[in-house]
Amino acid sequence: MADYLRAECTKAFRRKYLYIALLVCLAGESLLLLGSWLTYSWGNTNISFHSTAVMVAAILSFGLYATLITGDIVFSDQYKHNTLKNEVSYGLPRARIYLGKLLVSCITALVLCAIVLCAYVAMCWVVLPHDTGAAETMSLIYYCILTALPLWLGSQALVLMLYFLLKSSTVASFLFIGVILALPQVVKLLITLVGPVFEYVYVCMLTTSLDMAPYAPWDMALLGRSWAIGAGWFVITTLVGLICFQKREIN
Repeated sequence: MADYLRAECTKAFRRKYLYIALLVCLAGESLLLLGSWLTYSWGNTNISFHSTAVMVAAILSFGLYATLITGDIVFSDQYKHNTLKNEVSYGLPRARIYLGKLLVSCITALVLCAIVLCAYVAMCWVVLPHDTGAAETMSLIYYCILTALPLWLGSQALVLMLYFLLKSSTVASFLFIGVILALPQVVKLLITLVGPVFEYVYVCMLTTSLDMAPYAPWDMALLGRSWAIGAGWFVITTLVGLICFQKREIN
């Protein structure tokens, strides 16, 4: 397993796609920060480290969609190019293939996340004024990241399950977006039309805790729930994907 993980990590981190995605993210946050800095330099005293860095807490839900990129970096249209068939034909255990790619995609996602978030907060600290409220801002950011982390990993497991189960990466991507974006809205509609019983379903959506985190700093019940929900999505989608992949005939 260690050799397989090493090989998959080497393959993933050698892909130009990875660094293009990273550069796009860094360029985007640089432009966002440039806008804040220009506004501050033109005399808007409301712009500070707090007002800019705290935006991290509000946009962490975009990390759910970023798992599509990290999943694609690792899986890389293997049905289309028949590389998955070659791995199975070579005699590699299917469990090793599935779990190996899942772990590498999670590692890739965490590395990219660390670089993007640390770069943004560091740039905010350097170019914008900060006061005693900076410690409170950092505390909120830490809490929101802790809340988001298990949900990101659950999202990554969902992406890999769909990539393994569906031959078309495009179809898998649209289905993933439907689960993340459309399904919570459908459940909210069912709460209104059918009854509050669907509130329990809504709470289990990957986006719910992320949306609540910036407004409930260090709510330990919410933090614990996000870890339970993330773990549930991770375990269930991994089991479903692994079982289906074990039984699937790859042509």
